[in-house]
Amino acid sequence: MDDGTKELIRYGATFLALVAIFYGGTYVLRQALGTENPMMVVISQSMQPTLGVGDFIFIESIDDFDEVVAAPRPNGDILVFLRPGFEEEYIVHRAIGAVETDDGWVYTTKGDNNMFPDGVPVSQSRVVGRVINRLPIVGYFSLFIKTMKGFLLVAAFMVTAFFYEYLLPKAGAKPSGRMNPLAAAPYAVAVLTLITIYFRPVNVLALEWVSLAAWYLGCFTLPLAAVDDDMGLMIWLYHLVLVMVPIACDMVYWTRGITPSNWCSFHGSIVPVSWLLIEETPVFNTAFLVVATILLPGCLVFLFNMYAKRAGWEPFKSISRRLGPKIPENREE
Repeated sequence: MDDGTKELIRYGATFLALVAIFYGGTYVLRQALGTENPMMVVISQSMQPTLGVGDFIFIESIDDFDEVVAAPRPNGDILVFLRPGFEEEYIVHRAIGAVETDDGWVYTTKGDNNMFPDGVPVSQSRVVGRVINRLPIVGYFSLFIKTMKGFLLVAAFMVTAFFYEYLLPKAGAKPSGRMNPLAAAPYAVAVLTLITIYFRPVNVLALEWVSLAAWYLGCFTLPLAAVDDDMGLMIWLYHLVLVMVPIACDMVYWTRGITPSNWCSFHGSIVPVSWLLIEETPVFNTAFLVVATILLPGCLVFLFNMYAKRAGWEPFKSISRRLGPKIPENREE
């Protein structure tokens, strides 16, 4: 078996493992949280700043409705429920009032960002569960790959990473030693941004611009400093699709006012996580072009620098020597 076939098998196994982890994790969450949809994605602004657009939210079932706290922000429980009169439209709003009737509790609900309470009370029979936690912004990824254009863009990133050995010049002898960790440090900025937004969701767009600038710096330094191009590409790929694509989508929201609720005929303020493709709207085309404009130049910088390093071009070769480990003296040019 040649090296190329081994690489394809390794990448394929990695992809299948990620799919298994996703579905396995979803099954575990369903059992632990007692609900069919333990994860959903926020697509509207009605719960800002408590829940942001693109947030993954985690939902647990309610075993005892007597324990539901109904009070104004920030004390009331945040409920997920089916909009009265609709069977597939999920809403996430806060319970601000409750009345016990012969048929159970009936809740008055309100979005934290809305001026007035919802017009129709919600009976406990329509309550799916309550929100227990969130992951800011990263939920955009599951929505982005539900679109055909988004799916094809992510697939193109993956194909490029998996088949780079056939697209770029053959590398010479591998350097010895370890990669300078500072070369990959810019990739940590976006992760720190998400953590910051989790605890304090203010100045979101400013933080995202900083993350984007740091990512561009990493797209320059990482391919030149990586000892193992496979490892460098994997760091770049998974950071790109799981972190930078969501951040770029959120930047579209903050700069253009386009939320995922405009991407297609979504109904409600949240949607379940699924792999089913959606029918895109003309508004999504605008969002997609902005995302591509934000990310593709950085991708080209990364791939060009890797090409230049592997081809031995100056000054990229010299920069690579400074950023990365030392090249063996007996390397064949």
